Amino acid sequence: MSAPTPLVVLTGFLGSGKTTLLNRWLGERGDLAVIINELGDIGIDQDLARKVGAPVSLLAGGCVCCAVQGTLRTTLRNLYMARAAGDLPAFSLVLLETTGAADPFGVVSVLEQDPWLRKRFSLRSILTTVDAVAGEAALARYPEALEQVTAADRLLLTKVDRVDGAARQALAEALARLNPDADVVDAAAVDATVLDRDFPRRCRITGVLAPLSGVMSASISPMAPSTTPAGRGHALQPAGLRWRGRIAYEQLQAALAALRAAAGDDLVRLKGLVAIEKLDGPLLIQAVGAQPLEMTPLPAWPGGDEDSRLVVITAGDDPAVPRKLLADWGRRLDMGSLDMGSLDMESATDSPVMDEDGG
Repeated sequence: MSAPTPLVVLTGFLGSGKTTLLNRWLGERGDLAVIINELGDIGIDQDLARKVGAPVSLLAGGCVCCAVQGTLRTTLRNLYMARAAGDLPAFSLVLLETTGAADPFGVVSVLEQDPWLRKRFSLRSILTTVDAVAGEAALARYPEALEQVTAADRLLLTKVDRVDGAARQALAEALARLNPDADVVDAAAVDATVLDRDFPRRCRITGVLAPLSGVMSASISPMAPSTTPAGRGHALQPAGLRWRGRIAYEQLQAALAALRAAAGDDLVRLKGLVAIEKLDGPLLIQAVGAQPLEMTPLPAWPGGDEDSRLVVITAGDDPAVPRKLLADWGRRLDMGSLDMGSLDMESATDSPVMDEDGG
């Protein structure tokens, strides 16, 4: 049997720039197979992944660290068998982009616990993106962000150009306290050669599977969450909406402002592709928390699917919150007057509640 195919985990909290990095690396090398994990049932990142001939697989409906572990096993097996049969390009590395809520250790456990996969795939590294603008707030509020930082072999700072030098230095120093074994580097300066570096793996029980350095507490870093309720896991609720029909740009702006106002501080992530009047391609909509909304016109619909879709992720325990936001969105846009076909609202409300280690 040939040597195991290396696998790199690209993780990082919601909106921290994973897909941007993924696209850059896909443009720099052609030997990758890509797996993209989406928290909700409606995938957007897969459509935004650069089309360069690399096989791209979507794992939707929950975090790969817990809810769709079995799907990851099947996907890796299918990739291996399709390559062996000559049905896929001869990729030499698998790059897995996790959801922004994933615990990387849950991903790693899939490889560690499956004997068939363990012989054919080996974990090379865990790369974690950290938003230089929102990273401090995310680490203070969300255990998922902390898990991703402490699991990293290398920490990649994104959106560095949006903060001053003092803020960047403070964040880098805090990250170094949380994970002193991981380099903290500017993601803009990192090319695809980072995927070729191997890092030593260690047992999580006796020395952690990735460089998790000690037990995190507020005494180690002021940004570590001060309290985490026992038995709790992902307190992040996704919902997605898909529809057909174009809307006016001014109407979209008003609806987005209303949605963000209604969500308040509980809005974690907003992402969508929306058909706008007088535009051939969709408008890519992105927002992270209270950061300024980003709207980018795309020249054409990715993947040939011209349905508009919007994904909302909120903080909290109530899965009805993001669904209500999208229901209000539909009423505000008077979707009944559009040539909708069928409206499809989806969420991951059936995903199990996970504890800290499993989430």
